[in-house]
Amino acid sequence: MSLSTRSAAVTRTILISRIAGFCIYVAAFFLPACREAATPINSNPDVLLGSRCAWITLVNTWNPEMWHSQYFLAILSGWINPLLLLYMIFLFFPKLIWLRRIMAGIILLFIAGTWILFGMIPLVPLIGHVLWIAGILMILAGEVFTRKEAGPTGV
Repeated sequence: MSLSTRSAAVTRTILISRIAGFCIYVAAFFLPACREAATPINSNPDVLLGSRCAWITLVNTWNPEMWHSQYFLAILSGWINPLLLLYMIFLFFPKLIWLRRIMAGIILLFIAGTWILFGMIPLVPLIGHVLWIAGILMILAGEVFTRKEAGPTGV
């Protein structure tokens, strides 16, 4: 396999991964994302859809009380979605590769913060959360496999 053929195959694979990842990411918003842990007092905990989680965490950005509690991690997780959408817009601009990589790193840190919050509250991640993370990772994975100088398509 020639180098150009291999490069084209990698580019095509990254594009397919990003498209599939975006579809999975969007589907996750319509699925149960998390629930409170069941306790003897609360044997029927609330289950939140992914879209509801996204809305709650993003809206609470403007609540100063949230920033001074353990829930600041929830606010950071609320910013994963806008950052990911901005990241995907930046895919159309090959010269922004380092900005995309910095954003990808921030998104990964915010995901870790989400998991820390799950352990602190405690919340139980459900299928929507798992697919949301899988979709994000499929979108971001292309940064690992692209060369330093991006191709003309920016993928």
